[in-house]
Amino acid sequence: MSYLAWKIGARLDEKYSPIGLVVTSPLWGHLFARDLLAILPAIKYWAEYAALNKWQGKYYVFDGYHLRFYLVDDVVWLPLKDVSVLIKPAIAERELRLLGADYATIPEHTMPGITESGLLKLLMARTEHRRADPQMIRMKLWLLSSALPNVKRLPGSRANAR
Repeated sequence: MSYLAWKIGARLDEKYSPIGLVVTSPLWGHLFARDLLAILPAIKYWAEYAALNKWQGKYYVFDGYHLRFYLVDDVVWLPLKDVSVLIKPAIAERELRLLGADYATIPEHTMPGITESGLLKLLMARTEHRRADPQMIRMKLWLLSSALPNVKRLPGSRANAR
């Protein structure tokens, strides 16, 4: 049908040949509406990816130490190397085994890391007794009030969408 409209427009005059596409565009829209709607989620995903990718692995600073945050599949990951510098006394292998799935290789990266919930479990264990290190208490408050909400609040955050 659009070919016919294009041919009719071309016979009238060369400059009218695009009119066939304009005339038949409602038909094309009706025929391919399902396909056009299927493309929209993919466009949304790639737009979010482009907006958030530059934030992946950016540093946040606590007491002069840099912490990298990675947001992968709605989960916030922190590299173990960055966390182990801040947590005193050093993290024991037993504690890492007790974390289970919260301690693993960061997806899409090659470094070992701890999830947000795993880090909060570690900090809870270290701050719930009377002899808690004040730096650990401040770090927990900083994570809960500043760092983690900022990571999750990135434009259209993957923690809320995707």
